[in-house]
Amino acid sequence: MTAGCTDTPTVKTDYDQTVDYAKYHQYSWVYTGVPQGMNPLLFDRVRGSIDRSLAARGYQPVEKGDFAIAFTLGRRDRVEVTDFGPYGPYYRGWGWGAGYRNVDVRNVTDGTLVIDLYDVATRKPIWHGVATQEIDPGKVDQAKIDTAIDAVLAKFPPQPGAQ
Repeated sequence: MTAGCTDTPTVKTDYDQTVDYAKYHQYSWVYTGVPQGMNPLLFDRVRGSIDRSLAARGYQPVEKGDFAIAFTLGRRDRVEVTDFGPYGPYYRGWGWGAGYRNVDVRNVTDGTLVIDLYDVATRKPIWHGVATQEIDPGKVDQAKIDTAIDAVLAKFPPQPGAQ
């Protein structure tokens, strides 16, 4: 889910700077059923990976937690063009030839994972994290899912002054 050939997602976060994140210890899910149109197997994989990642950070799932969590998945196709610059001019035995350009064009699919956290008592959003990474749309890669989720949730709770 980052452009190029890297396995590390690009992560961006935003959060409410007035919230005391130390008070959050338990979480619940905003929705428990599979959203309409989503692959139910992928939903279970992502949710399980989020549960695993939060558990590793000491958070516990309960029926009504201190904060609630939701996620969305998306993908976007784009064309990536790399211009390697001109070659030449060159000499072809019978005279000088003009240079030419070497350009590489490829279709790329970027996957996006969005995780949103809400304060259960106030019902207001408190934290938003996004991971984007190049994916193969025909293949579900659990390692990439886990990497993206761990990368996003590594920024929760936010450190004061971080954005």
